Formats: sequence, C-alpha cells, structure tokens
Amino acid sequence: MNADIVVNMALVALPPDRVPTEDEIRNIVERLAPIYGSDESIKAEVLSKLLTRCLIKMDTGFALVDEHIPWVHARRPEIDPYYWDRFKKWLQRQGWPAGVLSGLDRTTDEVLDLLGNPVELNTWKRRGLVMGDVQSGKTATYSALICKAADAGYGFIILLTGTIENLRQQTQARLDEGFVGFDSSEQLKRNRRDLRVGVGLIDGRRQATVFTSSSADFRSTTLDTLGLRLNSLRDPAIVVIKKHTRILENLRDWLRSYNTTAPSGAIDIPTLIIDDEADNASINTNDENKDPTRVNERIRELLTLFRQTTYVGFTATPFANIFVNPDDQDGMLGDDLFPRDFIYTLQAPTNYFGPRRIFMDDSGSALHLRSIQDADVAIPSKHRSNFKVTALPDSLIKALHVFLVANAIRDLRGEGPTHRSMLVNVSQFTGVQSGRGPDDLGVEGLLRAELERAQTAIRNFSSLPTATALENATIAALHAAWEGEYQAYGFDWPAVQGALRKAVLPVTTIAVNQSTGPRALNYKAHKDTGLRVVAVGGNSLSRGLTLEGLIVSYFRRSTKMYDTLLQMGRWFGYRPGYEDLCRVWLPQDAIDWYGHISEATEDLRSQLKQMYRLNRKPKDFGLAVRASPDSLLVTARNKMRTAREITRVISVSGEAFESVELHAGAKHLLDNWSQIQSFVETAESTPGVSEIQVAGPRILRGVRRQAIADMLRNFKVPETEFRFQPDAIADLLDRMPAGIMEEWDVAIPKGDGELIQLGRHKFHRLKRKVRTDPPGVLEVSGAKRRVGSRGVEMAGLTAEETERARRLAHQAEMEMAAEEGRKAKLPEEINVADKFYRAVRSRPLLLIHVLEPELANAQADLGGGEERPGLSSLGNGALVAIGLSFPRLEADAARTLARYKINVVKWRETFSSSIEPGDDDDFEEQP
Repeated sequence: MNADIVVNMALVALPPDRVPTEDEIRNIVERLAPIYGSDESIKAEVLSKLLTRCLIKMDTGFALVDEHIPWVHARRPEIDPYYWDRFKKWLQRQGWPAGVLSGLDRTTDEVLDLLGNPVELNTWKRRGLVMGDVQSGKTATYSALICKAADAGYGFIILLTGTIENLRQQTQARLDEGFVGFDSSEQLKRNRRDLRVGVGLIDGRRQATVFTSSSADFRSTTLDTLGLRLNSLRDPAIVVIKKHTRILENLRDWLRSYNTTAPSGAIDIPTLIIDDEADNASINTNDENKDPTRVNERIRELLTLFRQTTYVGFTATPFANIFVNPDDQDGMLGDDLFPRDFIYTLQAPTNYFGPRRIFMDDSGSALHLRSIQDADVAIPSKHRSNFKVTALPDSLIKALHVFLVANAIRDLRGEGPTHRSMLVNVSQFTGVQSGRGPDDLGVEGLLRAELERAQTAIRNFSSLPTATALENATIAALHAAWEGEYQAYGFDWPAVQGALRKAVLPVTTIAVNQSTGPRALNYKAHKDTGLRVVAVGGNSLSRGLTLEGLIVSYFRRSTKMYDTLLQMGRWFGYRPGYEDLCRVWLPQDAIDWYGHISEATEDLRSQLKQMYRLNRKPKDFGLAVRASPDSLLVTARNKMRTAREITRVISVSGEAFESVELHAGAKHLLDNWSQIQSFVETAESTPGVSEIQVAGPRILRGVRRQAIADMLRNFKVPETEFRFQPDAIADLLDRMPAGIMEEWDVAIPKGDGELIQLGRHKFHRLKRKVRTDPPGVLEVSGAKRRVGSRGVEMAGLTAEETERARRLAHQAEMEMAAEEGRKAKLPEEINVADKFYRAVRSRPLLLIHVLEPELANAQADLGGGEERPGLSSLGNGALVAIGLSFPRLEADAARTLARYKINVVKWRETFSSSIEPGDDDDFEEQP
C-alpha cells in the first residue's frame, strides 16, 4: 500500500475549511488502519506527511499606512465573492493546506482594504507596495487580490510583468487558470473557442475579458478588430503586459482614443494596476524600450487616464527601485509611484524554504550549501559569448550525480509522478549554454553526455549484486554521491541502487534560453508522469521561469547586485516532503554575498516591524531604506549608465562598517599598517585612555573621537568598497556637536595565527582566507562578507549590557520561530548576532583586525597571473582591516548621516561585465 494513497484519503475526510487539530489527524489515521493493515512504517509515514501538510499555516502581515478609511467590512453584505470563491476552490483542489488558504484569505482582505473603494464617487488615487519573499507565492497573492478587487467593483486590471515575454506568458496562463477561467490564447481570435481552464472548470457562468493572451502581448489592432471597448463590458477586463515602452504606449493610446467618457476626459472605471516586478533588475539594459525611466513615465501616463486608480507594486526585497533610484529624498517622496499610502509586508507560510533557512541558519547552511571551488578553469567566471566549453567541472558532475540519487530517494519515499528539476546556470550566453554544433556541445550537450553515460551504466549494472555493480566507475560515483549526501536518509545503498533504473532513465536535459524559445520547459505536457529534467540556462532561468520540484541548483554567475542575486535565487520556494534533499552549489563569494544580503534584508524588515509598532508612515520606511548603507550597491547599479558620480547620505546609527575590501598593492597595505601602529601607540600614551583587562580582545577605553576621525581619514580603501567610506565617516565625526560619541572603545581581537607586536603587546593574528576580486582589490572578509567573527561586537560591553543583548536575541528567536512554525531555541542555544550587541551599546567601538592571509582555494590553484596576482609581500608589516560599531543615536537624524560619494565611472569599469545581460534575455515577442 502506497502511503500517498492513504494520505489523499485522509485529506478528503479532514475539514477543508480550517486547520485540523493534531488529535483529528491522528484519529483519521487510526480509522484508516484497515486499509494499510498493521504496517507501522506506513502508518508513521502517513501521520508524518499529514502533520507536515495540515499544520502549515500562514499568518497575516502588517502595514505602514497613511490616512485611510477602511471600507471592506462595511461593504461585505453587498459584495458577491464570485471570483474569490471559485479561486479558493481551485487552490483547495491544488492541495493548498487549510491553514495557508485561511491566511491568504485574511491577508488579501487586509490588502484589499488598503486599496481605494471602487464604489466611492469621488476621484481618488491610491499608491501602495506589497513586500514578500523571493519565490514565496506572490502570484497566488496578487491573483487572490485581483479576484477580490473584481468582486468589489474594480472594472479594469492592468498587470505589469517585467520585461521578459516568457514570464509574461507564464503569468497570463496562471491568471487564465486563477481568474479568467478560459484559455486566453483562444479568446482573442475571430473564431474563438471557449476552452475552460482552472476556475472555469469549477464555475463558468461569468468570465473576465482578456485584452492579452498566453500567446500575445497587447495589440490594439486585435481589440479594434473584435470591437472591444471597456465601457461595453459587463464583467471586469484584464491586461497582462510587459514593462516595455512601446507596448505601454500602445495601451495608453488605445485607452485614450476609445475609452474616455468622463467630462474631464478621464476613464470612469475603477482601475487596479499591479506591478509584478517593482524590483525588476533591468536597469542596465541598453534597449531604450526597457529603460526604467521611460517605462515609469508610461506607467504614470496610464495612471492619469483614470479617475479612480490604485497602483500596487509587488517586491521581494526592501531595496526596491522606488526607494533607491531617485536622486534625492524629495525625488523619492514626490514620485507618483512612491507607495505613499501603504506598505504591506506579507508573512510567508511556515513551510517556506527561503534565504533565512538557507543562508542565515548555520545548520541549514551546512545541510544545503556546497561551495564551488573548481570551475574557473573549465568555465571562467568572466568569458565572452564565443567561449567554448570543452569539459565540465568535477563539482558540476557531482551535482548531477546527487540529483540522480535524489530522484531515486524521492521514488523510494513513494512520491509518485511528481516533477523533478535541476538548475544549471553558469553563463549568460546561449552559445555557451546550448553549444554551436557537434564540435561544440556547450554545457547542456556535455551534461547530456554525462547523463547518458550514467543511464547506460544504470541500465547495464544496477540490477547486478552491489559489489559487482560498484566495480563500474559511474555506479561507484553515484554511490559516492549517496554516501556524501544521503547515507543517513533512511535507505541503504542496495535499495537506492535498485531504484536507480526507474528514477534516472526518464531524466532528460533541456536548454532554456532565447534559441530554444519560451516553451522549452513544458511541465504541463508531463503532468501525468512528471517531468524529470536538468535545465541549463541563464537569465531565462534566473528571472523568468519557475522550476517545478527543484532539488539541485548549480549556480555560477558573477554578480554583486542585491536585487539581481535575490531574483536569481530560484531555489527558494516550497519543497514539500523533499526539502532535506535540496542542495545548492554556489561559489564561496556568492554564498558570502547571499548571507550578507539576507541579513541586510532581515534587518530592514525588522525596522519595518518596529515602525509598524510605532505607527510610522510609509515615507519613514522609504527614508530608512535610502539611508541604509546596503542600498548603495543597488543605487550605483541603477546609475551606472548615466552618471559619473553620485552622492548619498548614509545613516551610521546602529550600523556596523568593515573594510571588507582593501587595495591589493603592498604600498597601500603597508601605509594602512603604519597608520594603525601610530594610532595605537598614540592612544596608549594619551591621558585618560585606559586598558581593560578581559579574557577576550585587548580593549583601550576612552580614545577621543578626534583621534578616531584622524585615523579613518588616513586609512585607505579602494573605490569599489561601497559600504565603508572611512573619510566620509571621519567628516561626520568632525561635524558632530560636543557630547556625542566623544569617547570610544578600541578592541584588537586575538586569533590563532603568528605572533605580532602592536603597541606595547604581542598577540596572535587572525587567520583569514582572502581573494583578489576584482583585480587590484583584496577581499578579506570571512563568512557573509564580515571581517570579524560573530560576537566580536560584544567587546567592551558590561555584563548587564551583554545580558540585555542576549534577551533581545532570544525575543527575536521566539518571534522568528513562531513565524516559521517551529520550536524556539533555548537561550543558551542561540548564537547572538552582533546587531543585538549594537542595540545595547552605549559607546562606539573601533575594531582592529590584524590578519594572517591565505589565498582562497580557487585562486590559490590558479597560481597568480596578471588577472589574479598572488599576495603582496609585506615584510615586517601586516595586513590590517578595521571595523566600526555604532550605538543607536538619539541625536537629530541629520547629525548621524555621512555623505558618501560613489565614483560610478570606476564602478562601471569594475562591475559592468559581471551584471550586463548576455544574449539569453529570452524570447521577445515584437510589440
């Protein structure tokens, strides 16, 4: 008896409209005992799967709101929830847990209540933002919102889907299923056929009108041929379009020419505009039709055509362009797309597999992350479009073997015909991905050859005795993959070997890019058997498509841009029943960047929650994002094509700064060492400075603010060090009035490297792996782009302050555990993050890190060269990095802002090759 059959029978018997109790679930399992007999293993599997699925929940979010009068509850008696009811039933049929469905219902009610009331007669314009998580289900969220808005009286919905056509087509198809109820590709034909899909199969009495289809973007000629006009429609209309200047202009012109009826010349139909990619990373495109400035102008023009409009942007990152792109604060607050009315933060369901679980939890990182250290020879991180791949990195072949073994384990778990995917993203060029012929197979062709080799070995040897089969090198490699990743997962090797034939022989490889077209990855065609696929691509995979059943990801792209990194994280999402099998291969620097941006994003979300508790307004959060040092990277990327230098004001209150990047040349490094030596020696002999004797780092207390400023002004970092500009912080310290941050603690952490003298004392240096990237720049950070180890900012705190920080960390852990639906860690189990030490700090802290460097493995193996020079010889000197830890400052906000300048020309020279799109921006329909 298959456990999944029993699970499905139990789900039918459980209440569909609420979360069942654990006792109800256990009772159902006992009642079904005659079906599975006395097999305790099946009973345990059924109970585990039911508990996992049914007890998943999704809490409502919270919002920063400006003035607004709620209206939904008062209008509920008159609203016929036709569109929402059938969409809810559709989600139930897709297996949505009752707890998540209930949370979606309540959440979208709250967001709907923040929109304009469509029956209100006055002219109104609402602007908002909904902030979620990457791959956390925003399509379902805005689909539910569209259904409820249509039920409430919105007559026209415009959905903006980014710049990629296959993403638009995918979104249109989902709206066909969730809102329209008919296949839109048939709706705009002269001899149309009403092919019901999705919700239309549940209730097809009414249907929304579509002005676009799953095969074509907006074309005014099509609507004119069919005689379609907004005012002639009885039911709501929807258009799903790309953020493309010409297409937006076509829609604008058609609306203006044929649909204006009000005396003012405006369209008198309540209209909802949803921007699906408010954080779209298309800023550096050279196509003027995708230029965000022009695109946003066209969106604003659309908004002026209607008397009653609500614009809602959806974003997966706080670093949305609406906050960071304007040149100044006034430009941000005055932008007609700025979410001045509300910012709503979604809560992900408790089973969400996201950045927090993968990159911020140490146990999760150890389980899921694997570092790529051998790929630079086979596929250099920076290569041209004509590069020929002749061999695959060993790590990629190992990742393929892990994927094949994971398929066998999922079969052994009794999943049935589910989709299984592996993502491979190592180049932005279609020729590198797909190859150019029999003599140039490309990554996909070489992977196909490896897959066929494995399939041949499995066909010939997997049915043999284990010892005999393992004499084959490929079977032995698959065994090594099982041994290294899945040995403790409940199935021994003989069982896995026996399952390989059925698990692996259906697997295929597919290139997904411009040359293969938008429909290369067709899961729907394999819905009955399940598609098992290794998908090779670039931007199409990174930004457009959802990979169903994604188990293994191999991602190697050179990028340092926060929003780009988050969008490329297709491994985030939901992995029911196989989350433990998921593996992500990334270069170590990408792991560090993901860790850093995950923490930066989490910190901003925490600020948003605190602002909600204090009843702050949306503009307060917008200003906080702009003042975050971590917004600078996105800002510089946005301005890269047009500006030479930009100036931004950055808050230091409650922030930490470190010299993650240093000049690679010996002269700059020795100059910095000399500055630190002089600074420490002077501080030791300054009256009023005392040395604190503690077990941890050496601490000098009472160092004057001016001495800190002088040292910072002379400590040099490269212009690529975006987050830490010591001269700008020095200028801020000089401007501060008397009485603020006058006395500093200076800490010198100890390591386990060689002894070195600094000032009056000798101590052991800190060992650090370093990288030269880009050329001429030495990156000296450890995990998550931090120079100091976790807990280093505890230096100088009193026992009482340390205890307060631990209580704050425990409180945050309890809140996080509640959000994730898990048991909270005990206080003694929590590794306290440095932000909690900063939160209780009363004196600012300077950290001096004297390092013993070693080139990271991937670079050490290359043996130097012009692009990757070895470490500079410093003789008797030392490599030194510094860090600053600022307390939260109660002073006037303007007095805590440092004025940063970014040399955009230098940034363009350094980073443009790592973020410019390749030739796989995907199939692009001509507008």
